[in-house]
Amino acid sequence: MKLTKEQAHKLNAIAAENFEKAQGMLDGINMVLGTEYGWLCRRVVFFDDTSSVAAKYATAHDAWANAEE
Repeated sequence: MKLTKEQAHKLNAIAAENFEKAQGMLDGINMVLGTEYGWLCRRVVFFDDTSSVAAKYATAHDAWANAEE
């Protein structure tokens, strides 16, 4: 299951105001959905390759841009 555009937008907005709160919310979402969303420049992203930190961020994609309506 993926985040919707609205959910990704709300997380990005909260991260701009209070990153720790947004991090806790994203941790909960990842736990419930079984996903591995992360952050890049305080925006929610997902990764194609999680084999290493370098590979993770080299394959990061903005979650809002790829979210379902």
